[in-house]
Parts: sequence; structure tokens; C-alpha cells
Amino acid sequence: MKVCSVIAELCITNYKIMAQKYTLEITQVVNGSTPNEEQVWLKAKEAINIKGFALIDRTFDEKDKVSNEFRHIFVFPEFELTKDQIVVVRTGTGTNGFRKFSDVDEKYLALYWGAKECVWNDKGGDTATLISFVPVNFVKVPAVQKKKA
Repeated sequence: MKVCSVIAELCITNYKIMAQKYTLEITQVVNGSTPNEEQVWLKAKEAINIKGFALIDRTFDEKDKVSNEFRHIFVFPEFELTKDQIVVVRTGTGTNGFRKFSDVDEKYLALYWGAKECVWNDKGGDTATLISFVPVNFVKVPAVQKKKA
């Protein structure tokens, strides 16, 4: 009986993880000449906690091959969203939290990457990718004294 309950719990957990993949989506990327002008807009397709999502900048070379898969990564903090709620991730600095749009009574979540420089290529061509992840394992890396060359 214990094995069945463990398997059932794993199935429920896996279902929640799989469902999470499809409940938040990028709707637009606004490129800019300063970090706070750069914005990625997302929309919650269902009520969801956004912890466990990350936004990455995938850069390609002139032959359309990935040149550096995870050059920039933004890990979403824990926030609860309602269905259809908007998230705006600005590349620059600021304070995370809910704000009201100036023209309507609707709230959106403002998040800040904290970068001092722009993330998105001025010429375009980068790919903003939303990923969902679940940490499987982690180990602290010990300090080491570097050898002098």
C-alpha cells in the first residue's frame, strides 16, 4: 500500500510540473537602448505561482547555431498570479511588486532583472525563451585557492 501512495504522489507532482509549463507565456519583447526600456511581457493563462520559471537570452551566430545558450538568465521570484494577469520583466533595476496600469484599474506584476547593461542585441536576432524548471539536486561548491600561472 505504501508503494501505491508514493507512486500516486509522484504522479500528482509530475502532473503539476507539466501543467506549469503551459500556464505562463511570453506575449512580447520590447527592445531598448537602456536596461529599463527593455521589457519582456508575459501573461498567466491560469492562476499560478511563477516560482520555478526562468527567462533566458538565447544568442545565435551567423549560421543560426546557438553561440551561448545561457548568456543571461532571470529566475522568477515567488509571486501568485491570477488568470490573465500580466507580468512585465524589465532588464534594469527597480523594486519587484504589483502596480496599476495608469489607464485601467487592472494590476500587473513588475519584475526587475537587475542588469546594469542591456540584455537584448541592438540588431535584434536574440531569442527570449521562457523555461520551467524543478531543481533535482544541488551541492555547494567548495572554495579553492587558485594557482598562480
